[in-house]
Amino acid sequence: MNKRFFLTALIISIPMAGGLQVSAASPGISDSKIDFLAGDGVVTPPVNPKEPDNLILPSPIDSSDPENEGTGQIGPLSVDYVSNLKFGKQKISGKTVAYKALNADPFVQVTDLRGSGDGWRLSAKMSRFINENNHELKGATLSMQSSIVKAGSTSNISLSPTSSDIVFDNQESKPVIIATNKGGRGTWLNVWSGADQANESIQLNVLAGTPEANTEYTSSITWELEDAPK
Repeated sequence: MNKRFFLTALIISIPMAGGLQVSAASPGISDSKIDFLAGDGVVTPPVNPKEPDNLILPSPIDSSDPENEGTGQIGPLSVDYVSNLKFGKQKISGKTVAYKALNADPFVQVTDLRGSGDGWRLSAKMSRFINENNHELKGATLSMQSSIVKAGSTSNISLSPTSSDIVFDNQESKPVIIATNKGGRGTWLNVWSGADQANESIQLNVLAGTPEANTEYTSSITWELEDAPK
C-alpha cells in the first residue's frame, strides 16, 4: 500500500512593486514501497512455549528433553520443533496403569512463511512400542489431550489454527492441527502443558501383564505437514 505524505507550503503574502504576490507552492508527494517474497531458505527457531513473545528461551527448552534444539527444517512451510516424550523408569505393576509424561510443556511448532494463506494440516502417526528384542508392548496407547494453540507472536492477526485431541491406538495417521484457508500464517505452537514430571495432558496407557523387566520400550511419532487443509 502506498503511503503519501503531503508537505503543505506556508503561504506568505508580501506586497511587491506593481501589486504582485508570491503564490503558494504545489504539495510534494513521497511514496513508500515494500515488496515481500516467500520465506524460502528460512529456518525458524523454537519459540518459548510458555510465553511466545518472550525472546528469552528456557535453557534447555525442555528440561526433560535437554538435547532437543529443534528440527532445523527450512521454510517457507516447516515443522520447527517436536518434543520427545519421556516417561522415565517405572516399576512393573500388576494393574493397567496410565503413566504421565515427565515433560512439563511439550509442544509442536509450525511456521508458514508462504504468504499465500492456503492453509495447512499437521498429522501424526505412532509406531509400536518395542524393546531391543523386538517384543511389543501390546495394547499400549498414547493419549495427547487438552492442548492450547498459541501464536508465536501475540500481534499475529492471522486466523488461528484449530487442534484436536489424539489417541494413538494403532499406526494410522491422526489430525493434530489444521489451519483453514487464509489462516495459520506465521509461527504457531500446539502446547500440552501440565505438571512437571507428571503431565496429565499426555499419558501412556500400559496393560497389566505386558511389560518385560529390565528393558526399554521405544516408539516414534512421525509428524506429517501438508500444504493445504483437507
